[in-house]
Amino acid sequence: MTHVLIAATLSVVPSALPAEAGHALARRGDARPAPNTPGAADVVLNETFQHLDLGPQGAWGWQSTAFAHCLDNPGNGKLDHLVPTAASSKQGYLTITATARPDGRWNTGLLTTGDSCDSGGSGVQVRTGDLLLAHVRLPAADSGAWPALWTWRDGQNEADIFEWHSDHPNTLEFVNHVRHGDSTYTGPDVAAGAWLYVGARFGADNITWYIGSDADHLTAAYADHVGVGSDFAAYPILNLSIDNGANHPAPTTTTPVTLACDQLLIQHPAPPDLPDQ
Repeated sequence: MTHVLIAATLSVVPSALPAEAGHALARRGDARPAPNTPGAADVVLNETFQHLDLGPQGAWGWQSTAFAHCLDNPGNGKLDHLVPTAASSKQGYLTITATARPDGRWNTGLLTTGDSCDSGGSGVQVRTGDLLLAHVRLPAADSGAWPALWTWRDGQNEADIFEWHSDHPNTLEFVNHVRHGDSTYTGPDVAAGAWLYVGARFGADNITWYIGSDADHLTAAYADHVGVGSDFAAYPILNLSIDNGANHPAPTTTTPVTLACDQLLIQHPAPPDLPDQ
């Protein structure tokens, strides 16, 4: 997928992904409102990374209680060591860069709005009925890369909007850890270095996962028909992990690995005309 940035307007050349009925979503150029009480406005968060507000009192935290000691998570198959300098933004693009360390671990980055070990975050949460959607560029790596968009709160409420491993470059993984549903999507639109929209609608009785080359023409990739319950609330997390070889191959080189994102959206409620399965 090719991106052309002209006068701060992003053009996306569509891939061969089949189109579905259009629906109204906040665009990259839309103004970003302050965090809202769910139900008070359609757009709860529309982060387009014109600058990166990271750290205490910032919109984004860079640590998570999902990681042991907030910084590392070796028990989950990761070589990660979280550092704030791994995340940066320029001209509306967030880049998370993972770099090899002499001790075998990798310095890498994570962004979250809460449960961040006091490292920052606006407190915005994904709730039942919401759409969480991101426009990401998968790493151009053939080993070790493990980017993900997921949710977390108080040691639970985890839903994986996507996980991607570079040894399976055409496959996304979807997991509902709240009520135990999971699947994968495999297609030519998913590839190392590819841009794509990926998201999920958090229904009380059904999570539907979406992919697409165009935010207004998303395709329903999977529906678990179990959902998250009526009182779900959790913080979004976007991060780049590095596999340690336990479940997927570790990196075969020390070349830096990058994940990019130019929009992260939470909409409440989700557009009613989104496709479903």
